[in-house]
Amino acid sequence: MEAPAPPAVELRDISKDFGSNRALDHVDLSIGDGEVVGLVGQNGSGKSTLVKILSGVHVPEPGGRLFVSGEEVPLPLAPGQASQIGLSFVYQNLALAPGLTVLENLTLGQRVAAGARAAWAPINWHGEKRTAAAVLDRYGVRLNLDQRTGELPPVDQARLAIVRAAEDLNRYRTRSGYKHSVLVLDEPTVFLPEEDVEQLFDLIRTVKAEGAAVLFISHDLVAVRSIADRVVVLRDGRVVAEVPAGEIEEQALVDLIVGTSARQGGSAAADEARPVEVTLAPAGPAGAEDTPGPGPGQHVAVEHLSDGRLKDLSFEIGAGEILGVAGLIGSGAEDLPYLLFGAHPALSGTLRLGSEKLDITALSPQRSVRQRIALVPADRQLLGLAERLTLWENIVMLVEDEHYRGGIFHRGELVELAREAVQRFEIRPPRTHAVTATFSGGNQQKALLAKWLIAGPRLLLLHEPTQGVDVGARRDIYRFVKSAATLNQTSVLWVTTDFGELAEVCDRVIILSEGRTTETLAGEELSDDAITAAALRQIREVR
Repeated sequence: MEAPAPPAVELRDISKDFGSNRALDHVDLSIGDGEVVGLVGQNGSGKSTLVKILSGVHVPEPGGRLFVSGEEVPLPLAPGQASQIGLSFVYQNLALAPGLTVLENLTLGQRVAAGARAAWAPINWHGEKRTAAAVLDRYGVRLNLDQRTGELPPVDQARLAIVRAAEDLNRYRTRSGYKHSVLVLDEPTVFLPEEDVEQLFDLIRTVKAEGAAVLFISHDLVAVRSIADRVVVLRDGRVVAEVPAGEIEEQALVDLIVGTSARQGGSAAADEARPVEVTLAPAGPAGAEDTPGPGPGQHVAVEHLSDGRLKDLSFEIGAGEILGVAGLIGSGAEDLPYLLFGAHPALSGTLRLGSEKLDITALSPQRSVRQRIALVPADRQLLGLAERLTLWENIVMLVEDEHYRGGIFHRGELVELAREAVQRFEIRPPRTHAVTATFSGGNQQKALLAKWLIAGPRLLLLHEPTQGVDVGARRDIYRFVKSAATLNQTSVLWVTTDFGELAEVCDRVIILSEGRTTETLAGEELSDDAITAAALRQIREVR
């Protein structure tokens, strides 16, 4: 009887310590040829650390072993060694050059790998185009090779990055004669609307059919269960479950990820019942002339807002109300938080905060901060946090002026304030002096919320606030925002392409189509299906 083929890649007894924190604890993981394995877990569970060991970025603790197609490869891997043993990676940021064309992005890696001499050789662009067109055709992807990559829709950028990585693996198999190769996808669907994810899945199935193994890392449990053959669950640095994807319900998977018994009451409902007092400091810089003082929430009204996409848009948000905004890509919904914060220019519009009337065209982020308008952007790394600063410095940066008295900066007060915020917002690990970049995505998002909420905003603008975070952190974020609305009477605008999320957290949802409100849903009308149907519905008067 023929012995079974060894796994394409196998990790055994992998551990990793960062100081006193054990990020990985004796982890075993194997992926067979032509298999898609979903790797899931909360932010901070060890997923990224495991991938960085596999890519040669991190050095594991002694005793860890790596096998590629049954042959042991000594750890740690040297920089660049992963590609030499048939491993290719597509990260959340895709690592594309937006200013280069599709063709140039497809071929850039080959030129770098070929060395300096090949880099100076003349390029046969006609031949390159023929080859690149054949590659895209083989994967069923249609792209304009001459278009700049930064101009592509997000789903096409993701597909381009996957095709490039898959073709690297194809060349490896051809060059080496080996059958094995592994494509690692780290959150490939995080920036994509639901209707685009299936296009990505078709491409993954094509890569799988060619014989490559796929490690699919995602917080999107629906996506994981749809595309994976097997799911591996990490919790607190350990593998706690390994199950066939088709044999586990989503709620059971959620319970495995968060550890139901570890959470108060063992349920999401119990978590929802625990309000959090999120205002820890007086709001607004001392002495600012146009800074409103703290007080009860105020009614918010947006009147006649227009820009390139939005057309004479008006709506209201009550004090303590969470208003959701839903719309397909291009509807204008994704622009709304940035217009109201003054980060994008508006053509016209008025924002009323209680009795105050603000000209939206004259808003700037600096003025919005003074008016206690808060923005949690979709891209927290670029627009939300200063990753090179410490956690405490990020959390207290909006309330620093409150702790500058008599010519003395009271640093100790700010550090203590940050410690209290870290405890209340359940940021892990609770290391206030650690650099923010060292925290997981979910804990960074909690820190970003803490930064704004301790300043007591009157209007909280959220754009994809749970994008790229795990199910446990998502529940916490829901609770923090609901607490701000309920206890502080903060008005909240919540914009996301996750319509199920809107149905769960919002009091009302308005639907945008072609820059206008086409429908409003509330109460028993609110459901994922109802919001989706309304967003897809073509309103004759709008067209």
